[in-house]
Amino acid sequence: MNQLEEELLRTLHQFPRLRSEFSLPGISRGKLMLMSAAWEISQGDASRGVRVSDLVARLGIPASGVSRLLKGLEEDGILKRSLDPKDRRTTLVTFTEEGLDIMQKCTVMFGDMLDSIITGMGEEKVKTLCSLLDELYRLSDSVIRAQEKKGFLKRETE
Repeated sequence: MNQLEEELLRTLHQFPRLRSEFSLPGISRGKLMLMSAAWEISQGDASRGVRVSDLVARLGIPASGVSRLLKGLEEDGILKRSLDPKDRRTTLVTFTEEGLDIMQKCTVMFGDMLDSIITGMGEEKVKTLCSLLDELYRLSDSVIRAQEKKGFLKRETE
């Protein structure tokens, strides 16, 4: 492996570590991811229920995993599940008052963090970085798919 390859790997390996170091007191990373997905799907509208199937699709994890996370968030008083009055075969997830308060605080906190990063790096660098990371993702996905076809790699499945 050459020096540039090593530098790229070192840089890429920092991000999962950074993500794993961030958490809210008493809320696991998985629960936080589910809360964020529900918040994004509902567009911050506390009265808008989110279908469990939409959370499964957004998170890309098995329905049983989403169900376990939802159970924990219900026990924590952050989310609640109910049957959709329009289609009783569908389960909707909504935020409780406590959950809504947490997500509103998180929105402000994340906004402040992102503003600080953009201010520190500058708008043009951030735009360039986003463009380059998108390109890196697309290229990496293409390379991985080519390796899969050759039988060298296998993606994890649910």
